[in-house]
Amino acid sequence: MSMKLTDEEKRMLNGDCGEAVRYSMEILVKLGNMYGAERFVEIESAHVAMSYPHFQGSIELVESFADKGGKFKLPTTSNTTHWTSNFNRWPDLPESAEHIERCRRMIAAVKKMGAILTCSCTPYYQGNLPRIGAYCSWTESSAITFANSVCGAKANRITDGLDKAAAITGKMPYFGLYLDENRKGNALVKVEYSPRNLTEYGLIGYLVGKYFGDKTPVIEGLPPNTTVNQLKVLGAAAAGSGAVPLFHAVGLTPEARTREQAFGRNKTDLEIKIGPKDIAAAAVDLSTAKSEHFDAVFLGCPHPDIAEVKYLAELLYGKRIKKGIKFWIFISTDVLLLARNLGFAQIIEESGAEFLERTCAIFFDLKKWGWKNVVTDSPKFANLLPSDPTWLDTILLDTESCIKVATVQ
Repeated sequence: MSMKLTDEEKRMLNGDCGEAVRYSMEILVKLGNMYGAERFVEIESAHVAMSYPHFQGSIELVESFADKGGKFKLPTTSNTTHWTSNFNRWPDLPESAEHIERCRRMIAAVKKMGAILTCSCTPYYQGNLPRIGAYCSWTESSAITFANSVCGAKANRITDGLDKAAAITGKMPYFGLYLDENRKGNALVKVEYSPRNLTEYGLIGYLVGKYFGDKTPVIEGLPPNTTVNQLKVLGAAAAGSGAVPLFHAVGLTPEARTREQAFGRNKTDLEIKIGPKDIAAAAVDLSTAKSEHFDAVFLGCPHPDIAEVKYLAELLYGKRIKKGIKFWIFISTDVLLLARNLGFAQIIEESGAEFLERTCAIFFDLKKWGWKNVVTDSPKFANLLPSDPTWLDTILLDTESCIKVATVQ
C-alpha cells in the first residue's frame, strides 16, 4: 500500500519546492510505506540531533541536507553537541584537530538550516513545550519519552536524518505513537517503594526499560507529589536501558488519570514489582568499575533544571574538589545563565567543579585521555558510558554521595 499524498505533498515530492524538500519527502514517503502509513500529518514541534562527531558518516548526513538548501519549516531546537567553548579546554587533555573540525562542521550545517541552537537534551525547558496531542518530530531518547509521557504530545522514536527531513517539510507519516490506539499501556509496573532522590527515580526507570524494552508500561505506586523533573529522570533511564518511548504513571501523567484510562481495552500478563531490593540490585548492576578509583564525576544527564543546580550549590558550599579529579556538570545555557544570576553557579565553581554547557560526555574525545572510571548520579549515564564511543566504567551513587567522594572540606 502506498501513501496517499495531497496535491501540495505531490509538488514537494516532485521537486517544485526545492531539492532539499524533494530529498526529504522521498525519505519520508519511504518511511511511511515501510510502516504502512496512509497519509502524512503536520508536525507542530521539532527537535533535531546534532550527530556524533566521532563518525564521519554522521557529519556527512547532516551536511547533505544543508548543501541541498534545506531550511527548517518550523521553529526547531537542537540537541546537545560538542560546543566551541569546550574545545581543548584543558591543556592536559588535548583533542585532535580532526575531532574539533568535525564538530565545527556539524554545528555550521545545523545552524545553516535555521535551528535554534539550544543544544540541550531538555528542549521543554528551552521553550519547546508541545501541547497535549500535538504531533512532534523529536530525537534524543529521553526527550522523546518526556514529550510522549509527561507532555502528552505524540512522537515516534526516530533517528538522525529523519528528524531533518521532518523539520524541513513540516510533515511525518501517520504511524506508530501518532495513533491513539498505539499509545495504550501493555505492561504493568507496581512500585512498592518510595524513591528518596532523583537517582532512585532513575533506577526505577532503568528497571522498567530493562524488563519491558519498547513496551508501553503503566506505572502504579509512584508518590502523588512526584515532580516533572523526577519523571524526566525516570523516563530518561527507561529510554536508555530499553527503548521505552512512552510510559504512563497513574495519577501523574496526562493519559493515565486512572489505570483504566492508561490501558484502554488492552489486557496484559506482563507485570513486575519494584521494591527496595530491586533498587539496590539495579544500583550494583550499573556500577561496572572494578575499583574505587575514579578519574571524574559526571552530573547532568539529562540536563538539570534550576532546582537541581541550587541543590548542588548547597551540597558544594565550602567544599573543594579533590586534586586530580574532574567534576563536570553538563547543562543548558539558559539554566546556567539563571544559575549565575542567582549566585548558585559561583558557589559551585568556587569548589572547583566545572559547567560544560550545551554538551554531553559522549561528544568528547574521551578514549584518548586514558580515563577508566567515572562517578555519576545518573542511571542513564551509568548505562550509556560503558559503551561506544566513551567506553568508561561507572560508579553509580546518589548526588549527595557523589559530592562526598569527590570533595574535601
